[in-house]
Amino acid sequence: MMQSEQAGSPQWDRTVKIVVAVFSIILIGLAVYVFRVVFVPLILAAIIAYVLTPVARRISRLSRLPHGLTTGLVFVVLLAILIPAGIIGVQALVEQTNLLVGEMITYIQDLNARSADTFQIAGFEIVVGDVINEITSAVVGTLRSVATSSVGLVLRSARTVLFGVFTLVLGFYMTRDSDKITASIMGVILPAYREDGLKLLGEINRVWSAFLRGQVILSLTVMVILTVVSALLGLPQPLLLGVWGGLLEFLPSIGNMIWGGTAILLAVIEGSSYLPFSKPVFIVIVVIAYVAFSQVDINILIPNIIGGQVKLHPMVVLIGVIVGLTVGGVLGVALAAPTIATIRVVGRYVYAKLFDIDPFPELPPDLETRRARAGSRVSRASSGVFVRQLIQRKGQDNNLDDPEG
Repeated sequence: MMQSEQAGSPQWDRTVKIVVAVFSIILIGLAVYVFRVVFVPLILAAIIAYVLTPVARRISRLSRLPHGLTTGLVFVVLLAILIPAGIIGVQALVEQTNLLVGEMITYIQDLNARSADTFQIAGFEIVVGDVINEITSAVVGTLRSVATSSVGLVLRSARTVLFGVFTLVLGFYMTRDSDKITASIMGVILPAYREDGLKLLGEINRVWSAFLRGQVILSLTVMVILTVVSALLGLPQPLLLGVWGGLLEFLPSIGNMIWGGTAILLAVIEGSSYLPFSKPVFIVIVVIAYVAFSQVDINILIPNIIGGQVKLHPMVVLIGVIVGLTVGGVLGVALAAPTIATIRVVGRYVYAKLFDIDPFPELPPDLETRRARAGSRVSRASSGVFVRQLIQRKGQDNNLDDPEG
């Protein structure tokens, strides 16, 4: 008996467990700090995998092809959409830049033709030639600063492309091996808590599904609003501007800025197709319209549409957006609402466990039925084969605990 006890692995006492736990937390914190640069592509890859995994699974079921093959096909289609869209976007940007440069040259030539003219403003006489000299010096200074930072711009662009490729590669592997990754995460959980883990996973899945659904609704709403606004202002290609704004809504805050810059650039180059205003006045009108839309989008649309889908008060979403901008920048703003809702789910579970309350209280039959129907697809998509494996593993653990079983 003594020999068998000595042969077994000794258990750690309370002090050793505390020391190891604290040391592990410190190491994890250091690792998070050192490898923080990969967090953004890792999070984006996880979102891509979350969206595309159900698509690849459905195609695999319908076509009876292996899941890895259908995942590859899905990503080939994704690249076939992204690469031409990027090329077209860059070409359009170059063309608009050339048009803007041409307009600036035309304006400067017109001013040079009137360099000897003077005009009165509030009793002061201003010579056009002096204004031209000031504008020229400002343009030259701007060009010099752009030339100085051009190398940094090229490096940042190359880094962005590299991160994009890295994100897609990670997204492919996460989509292909989603069952294994989820099973590995669930395998870390103690057998007695695996059922709770599955329920928490279902709750979190519902949160993120609702968020993505709300994001699509928000983008479509913004698409309609910006199409109407562009048409009323007389901007060229209002439908394309609306679609562009709807797609940019997936980039909160910065998306608004990009759309506003596009609209102002078109106002400078093209002007209005029917409004009887000069270009300077029309540019001011476009700027006012952009600022007004930004306020409506940030303070009304995002809190109510996204917050309504994830069951958060608009005030909570606004606070989360501010905190997310401080902590995670653009990505923090984009993921503020689902992150808060996820923390709420986990916090509610921890609170229930601390005070010996049922963390998953039974719902009324009609609400439970609707909730089960809403979450069934998510559960199947997120669990798949590994749920049966976990149930079998749990049964094996129970048999080991019960010799008669």
